[in-house]
Amino acid sequence: MAKEPRVVVVKASLGSDGEATAEQIVCASGEAVREAIEHALDGRIHGVMLRVNEETLAKLDALVEAGICESRSGAATFMIHEGIRANEGLFSRVEETTAQIAALKAQLHELVGESRAKQEGDLSS
Repeated sequence: MAKEPRVVVVKASLGSDGEATAEQIVCASGEAVREAIEHALDGRIHGVMLRVNEETLAKLDALVEAGICESRSGAATFMIHEGIRANEGLFSRVEETTAQIAALKAQLHELVGESRAKQEGDLSS
């Protein structure tokens, strides 16, 4: 079962001195939204073109319209970043499995190389 992203909203209230406290939204990463967005956008140098459905586009537009993100691109980057962080366990397993696959491919290439070298040696004899 997929882990649901955690979003916690801390409501505004009056402190003992009568001052209002600010509302804070905490993302799956545990960071406040503004910090999470800044972290997601930091060092962004690679471009990726993607297509989304109407529902996803509406969510991205809502982040932009609310002033949470400056653009659809920033909103998409933020949501991708949060999705990865919310699924760290899955990505750890994928990376581990990918490393195993790479090691098996390297072994296979070694075997094929040894087999070819032996065949070429047998042919030249």
